[in-house]
Amino acid sequence: MLRKRFAFGPFLLNPDSGTLLRDGEPVAVGHRGILLLEAFLQRPGEVLTKTDLIDAAWSGMAVEESNLSVQIALLRKALGPSPDGGDWIATIPRVGYRFVGPSTSPDSAGLHLQPTKPSLAVLAFANLSNDPEQAFFAEGLADEIITTLWKLSGLVVIARNSSFSYRDTSVDVRRVAKDLGVRYVMEGSVRRSGNRVRIIAQLNDGETGVQIWTERYDRELTDIFTVQDEVTRQIVEAPEVTLTPSEMTALAHSRTKNVEALDCFLRGRAMLRGPTQNLEVYKRIAALLHQAIEADPAYAAPYAALAMAHVIDYQNRWTDDPDRSLVEGKRLADEAIERDPNDPFAHSVAGLVAMHCKNFERWSAEADAALSLNPNYPLAHALRGNLHIYSGKPLAGIPHIERAMRLDPFYTQGYLHHLGVAHAVAGKYAAAAALFRERILLVPETDMTRAYLAAILGHLGEVEEARRVWRELMTINPSYSFAERIGRMPFQDQADVERIAEGLRKAGLPF
Repeated sequence: MLRKRFAFGPFLLNPDSGTLLRDGEPVAVGHRGILLLEAFLQRPGEVLTKTDLIDAAWSGMAVEESNLSVQIALLRKALGPSPDGGDWIATIPRVGYRFVGPSTSPDSAGLHLQPTKPSLAVLAFANLSNDPEQAFFAEGLADEIITTLWKLSGLVVIARNSSFSYRDTSVDVRRVAKDLGVRYVMEGSVRRSGNRVRIIAQLNDGETGVQIWTERYDRELTDIFTVQDEVTRQIVEAPEVTLTPSEMTALAHSRTKNVEALDCFLRGRAMLRGPTQNLEVYKRIAALLHQAIEADPAYAAPYAALAMAHVIDYQNRWTDDPDRSLVEGKRLADEAIERDPNDPFAHSVAGLVAMHCKNFERWSAEADAALSLNPNYPLAHALRGNLHIYSGKPLAGIPHIERAMRLDPFYTQGYLHHLGVAHAVAGKYAAAAALFRERILLVPETDMTRAYLAAILGHLGEVEEARRVWRELMTINPSYSFAERIGRMPFQDQADVERIAEGLRKAGLPF
C-alpha cells in the first residue's frame, strides 16, 4: 500500500521512495530524517514526544535520546528557514517537538494548523510572594481560570500541563503561541501577603506579541473569587467568544466562595501532584482535603481529589487497610459527581475507581463522560487507553495514552509505564523494554516497572540482565510480589497475565 505524499512550502516528501524535493530538486536527507519528517507531517500542529519520534524512526530499537537530537538538527539544517523566517520544527521544552508549518497532501485537501475557534493558552502564574510555598496558590488561580474556560464551547483552551510546561522560564509569547498552536497567550503573577493579594494578569496576541489588555488587582483575599470572575470575563470578551445562555451561567458560577476551602484544596492538590508520594504525604493530603470539605461541604473538587488520594493509597498499600481506601474512594467520587456533574475530574476519578474494581462498564461510561465534558482531559484519555489495554486490545489503547502524554507532559513517566504494558501485552517486547527502561531513568526507585522489565527481558532471552534488574528491585522493595501486584491489575483475560509471567519463568525468577 502506497503511503501518503506531503507538500509543504517548496517541498514534496515521498515516503515510499524516501525522497524529499525542494522545487523539484532532491534534498539530502537520510533515512531517519525521512521517517521523522513523515511522522511530523502526519500530525501537523501536534506535539510529538521524544518517544513518539524514536518509535517512528527507530521502531523497536533502544537508542539514546542524543540520536534523536542529532537527527532533528540535521533535518532542520536540510529544510532551512520556513517562510516566516523561523524553524519548520519547534522544540517543546522537556517534552518533544512540533511541526509548525502547514502541510498538504497532493491527493487531498489541505490540513490546517490553527483551530477555527479562538484558542488560548494560560501560563502558570508567577509566584512573587516572599513564601515559596505560595506557588501552589499562584498556579492554582491560573488552573481555576482554565477549568472555568473549559466549559465554553466557543473557545479552545490548551490543557493545564501543556501550558504549564513553560513555568520558571523566560518566554516569548509568540514562540509559545506557535509551539502550542494558539492565537492568545495569558500570563500573570500573584503576590500574597497576609490577607492581601496583588494579581497582575495580561492577555497577549500570540501572532504579534502585542498586549491586548493588562490589569492589576490589589484586593483583600476574600475578593479572590471576584478577581477570578473578572479575569475570566475579560479573556472571553477579548477574542469575541459567543456564549450560550447556559455558558453564561457556567461562567458566573464559581466552584466555591470560601477562601479557606479553596486554600486547603489548592494545597492538597499541589501535594497530590507532587513528585514525593508516601504515607506521610498521603496523610497530609487527606487532612487538607478534609479541611476543605468541612469549610464548604458543597464544594465538589476536594471530594474528587480526596478520592484520588485514596486510590493512590490502594495502589501503594500504605495504610493498614488499603482495600477500604478503594471503597472510600468510590463513595467520595460519587459525592463529587453529585455536587458537580459537569466536572471531568470527578468523572475521571470515578472511572479510575471503577478500573481498580474491574467494573468495565462504569469505567467506560465515566471515561466517555469526562471526554464529553473536556475532549482534552489527559486523565480521561489515559483511562480510555488503559480500558483497551486491559481488555486485550493494547494497540487500540496506545494512541489514547500517547494523547494523554502530549496533553500532560509532566506525567510522562507514568504514561511510559502504561505504554510499556501496552507493548508487552501486544507481544512487542523490544519496544516494551525500551519504554520500561526510559521510565526507570525518570523514576529510579520504581519496583513495578522493574518487575515488568525483568519479565520482558526473559522473553527476549536476556536472562542475566533480567536477573540484574530483579536484584535491583529486591534492593528497593524486598517484600515485592509480582503475583500480588499484577493480581490487582484489571486484566480481563488471564492469558495476558500468564504471558507476562512466562517471561519471569524463562529468566528463572519468582512469580
